[in-house]
Amino acid sequence: MYPKTLTLALTLCIALFCSRGYGQTTPNLETPQAAVEHFITSANEEDFIAASAALNRRLLQDVAGSEAARMLSFVLSQELWINWDALPDRADGMIDEPTLNGNNPMVGKERTSIRLGDIRVNDRSVPIRVERVESASGEQIWQFSAQTVENIPQLYEAHGPGWIDRHTPDWANKRLVGGIAIWKLIIFIVALIVAPLAGYAAARLMRLLHHKFDDLDLKMLKEFDWPVGLLICTLILWLVVEFGLSLPGVIAAIADPIALVLFIGSVTFFLMRLLNVLVDNIAREAISKFHEEGSDSERRVLTQLTIARYAILLVTALVGVGVVLMQLDIARTLGVTLISSAGVAAVIFGIAGHAVLGNMIAGLQIALTQPIKLGDTVIVEDNWGTIEEIGYTFVVVNTWDHRRLVLPIKHFTEETFENWSLNNTYLVRPIYLKLDCLAPVEQIREKFIELAQAHESFDQDGDDPQVLVTDSEGDDIILRCTAGGSSTHDAWVLSCDLREQMIAYVRDLDEGKYLVRTRIELDREDGQHG
Repeated sequence: MYPKTLTLALTLCIALFCSRGYGQTTPNLETPQAAVEHFITSANEEDFIAASAALNRRLLQDVAGSEAARMLSFVLSQELWINWDALPDRADGMIDEPTLNGNNPMVGKERTSIRLGDIRVNDRSVPIRVERVESASGEQIWQFSAQTVENIPQLYEAHGPGWIDRHTPDWANKRLVGGIAIWKLIIFIVALIVAPLAGYAAARLMRLLHHKFDDLDLKMLKEFDWPVGLLICTLILWLVVEFGLSLPGVIAAIADPIALVLFIGSVTFFLMRLLNVLVDNIAREAISKFHEEGSDSERRVLTQLTIARYAILLVTALVGVGVVLMQLDIARTLGVTLISSAGVAAVIFGIAGHAVLGNMIAGLQIALTQPIKLGDTVIVEDNWGTIEEIGYTFVVVNTWDHRRLVLPIKHFTEETFENWSLNNTYLVRPIYLKLDCLAPVEQIREKFIELAQAHESFDQDGDDPQVLVTDSEGDDIILRCTAGGSSTHDAWVLSCDLREQMIAYVRDLDEGKYLVRTRIELDREDGQHG
């Protein structure tokens, strides 16, 4: 009787003991990896009492351990991507093997605190750490640090479930691969479809307005169709990803940077297009009101404006890249990497970017000193033409036969070239006539002056026409005939017409006896020359 009663009482005590939790298995918190794994596994099973064993609640106040575990579990699933490969499974927290680059200074060193990542709260970044502490029984265990646990209420307030999370049915809140809820996946897919359609509709609307209101000054709308469409598309995606959805850490680590980069890229593209339109339309019209069309002052201002526009576009693009890097956490890692390898980066950048940077600096130099301007007439590499375009790193010369000569902009700061319209457009083109030494120079001079002054391209305010004997070769002489035109084009036409007229005049003068001729002397039999 007594043995049976004792056995039954003992069984009841054991059952009561286990039901109160005193008989539960002690959680494995011996290593950093085991502690984090215990927390996440217990939280996924909604056993937040067991999960709270991995929390150092020394600094936590007014929040129960199970509630703190529940809040931290939700925040971690939404905001942090845990790199399990970097989380050691050793009680001393030591890294067994070096990383891929072999430069990790913590290899072989014992650690008492490990940083899992950072989660932003308002304008500050909260580090998420696990640390080695001494348990009540005197054992060394790993838990989420006291400072991390202390920040759980603020983390949950910033990244906790939103209104939709709290009001969706249970089936919609079920999590799929990556920890994303079903309703979030549905909205994300819908946003991926709606955003491009909205952008396309905006671009079409801009085009329709441009064609429908052709009588109004809406030409600029055509330039903004795709920039506005792209901006609306990326804006919708960014708003959905950043504010509409609280994506889990694994997916957020990929989706958030992509959405941000696309949005800032579209904003940069829109601003660059806006700047181009302002320069090409409004600025040029304003310049034309204060400067005579085709004048040297207008070409000078347009050249400065063109290069300034390229410089501003480049600065805008660099600012866009800088904003992206400032917003992404990867910027900090990138900054540390760049600093640590500054010497190598400087050498590589100096070699690879020498040509580009050299041309950009040359562009700024041309904008300030202006050895060339838009519309200038130049002779470069034995080609005669006009400066048609000055770009970031190149200059386009429209040659006399309508070829386009593309030269690096450094060529005009390092090499010799002729600019026929640098200070003014007045130009003298010489004509060379090779005649017999018996030619009446004074008579030919008078004729040339007469023809030059009668020509419509001759600049009456310029230098007087001249005819000089510049050289002689045996029985021949060289006449240099000069007359100037008010522009390079007029000077060219004038020289061509005068050359043709003078050759015709000398040919008809005394039946062409003063044209270049070859004299041959023959010896006669009597010894005399004949």
